[in-house]
Amino acid sequence: MQKWEYLLVDANMYPFGNKLISLYVNGEEMRDWKQGSLHLFVNQLGEEGWELAALRHDSKYDQNCLIFKRPKIVKKSRSIKNHEVNKN
Repeated sequence: MQKWEYLLVDANMYPFGNKLISLYVNGEEMRDWKQGSLHLFVNQLGEEGWELAALRHDSKYDQNCLIFKRPKIVKKSRSIKNHEVNKN
C-alpha cells in the first residue's frame, strides 16, 4: 500500500505581488525565503518531488495554506536473527 508524507506551508504575502512577508513549513519559519517569491519556493518543492495536494486562501489576511505530499520512501528491513556461535 502506498504511504505518503506531507508538508504544510503557511505563506503570508504582500497584497499585489508575489513577495513573501513570512513563510512557515511544518511550523518552522523559513527566514531565508522571507522577501522571496512563493512561485520559486513552490517550484523548488516540485523539484524535490512534492506535489500540491490542497490550497486554502484567506483573502481577508492574504494568507495561503498549502499542503504538499509525496510518496514516502519506506526502507525495507530484514529481521536478522542473532545466532550464537559455539566455539569449541
